[in-house]
Amino acid sequence: MRPNDDTPNDGSLSPASSLEEIFTLFDPTLEIDPEGQFYIPRTDHDLQKLSFDLRRCPAHLHAFLCGHRGSGKTTELKRLVKQPVVLERFFPIFLTGTDFGETVHLTHDALLVEIGLALTRFGKPLGLDADLAKELETWGRETVKTLYHSEAAEAEAGAQGNAWIAWFKATLSTRREWTTEKKQILEPRVQELVQILNRIALDLKNLIGKSILVVVDDLEKGESDAHKEMHKRLFEESYDVLVQPRFSIVYTLPIYFRALPGSRVPNERIYAFSAARIYGIEEKANDRPPLDHGSPGYQLMRRFVDARLADPGALITPEALDALLRIGGGLFRETARSVRDAAYFVELRGGVRIEAEDAEKVFNQVKKEYQPMIRGEAVAILKAVLARREGWVPGVEPYLQSRAVVEYENGDLWLDLRSVLKRYVRELEDGA
Repeated sequence: MRPNDDTPNDGSLSPASSLEEIFTLFDPTLEIDPEGQFYIPRTDHDLQKLSFDLRRCPAHLHAFLCGHRGSGKTTELKRLVKQPVVLERFFPIFLTGTDFGETVHLTHDALLVEIGLALTRFGKPLGLDADLAKELETWGRETVKTLYHSEAAEAEAGAQGNAWIAWFKATLSTRREWTTEKKQILEPRVQELVQILNRIALDLKNLIGKSILVVVDDLEKGESDAHKEMHKRLFEESYDVLVQPRFSIVYTLPIYFRALPGSRVPNERIYAFSAARIYGIEEKANDRPPLDHGSPGYQLMRRFVDARLADPGALITPEALDALLRIGGGLFRETARSVRDAAYFVELRGGVRIEAEDAEKVFNQVKKEYQPMIRGEAVAILKAVLARREGWVPGVEPYLQSRAVVEYENGDLWLDLRSVLKRYVRELEDGA
């Protein structure tokens, strides 16, 4: 599904029995096999409901999975497409936005083109009608010729095969310069593209006897203003187009989208899960909240760490472990990074296991990484997060994306600043 991908995966790895092995097992980018020994299952309601709704939708489902970056969405999506009850009904195709190139320039038609190319790529060895692949190719060549009047565009459009794709992708960055007239020319062609995708999906369904399920991961990534514009372009301005294909699609959505006022995505089609809650809301006022060892969230994060260590007590003290879990904020990726960085500090001092002093160095390191972004209006927004027991804070979206702020749930949704930033933000002057 992701050929030639250099992203590390758990493969045949064993739990770490040394500090050196921690650097591999706690690599934040390590991909986890949902059927492997390092997978820690999440039981969040919306994850279970997504599986339920997919299996019971009468025709097709367009769903939007929403959660923090690094909270396990990719692993859960991979688990979803391997569930026997899902495979009984669907032929899944797993795509990731990072394979599309510069996602910051992604548009609705470009996203549909990527889905169409994947359908034909997976369908070819299954006996997909060659004329359908040809339809998509013809659509691409004619679209390039229609929208880009230049000798280079003419040459790409006239070339054989999928040569038009390179030109199509390369010109996405200039879309913001388009006139209203050119945008209006594109829209009827997008409707033609949707119909081509529907015909391809139907042919595949007839060939294999199962409906098509496309999963598009990593669309929610990116913290820049340009990425935020891309999210708005896809999920707000072009929402109606994304749900037109007559086959099931799961898109990933930025964490903040379910709280946006007037969001085009219906609440019943957003499947969201928060970070693992490792302390109670009553502890929010503490700069370093004491962890709730009996909570499901704490137990989840503790299992996440313990599963990767052959002998946890030999490599990390209980005090240091709690400190690193607090720094991680209930997010898998941030927790993995904290443990790995702590092991680095142990190496520097010539130690044999992670101690509280190593966790403290990680605390200060992460704090310093966030400090440059906390200025101007950010100070007021983050102070409002600290001051409010519950509820949303206007303008908090970029800080949820960067994971400076984390969303938790225990009956109600609530926001909190990462513990590494609490005292720092409290002591800042307003408008600093």
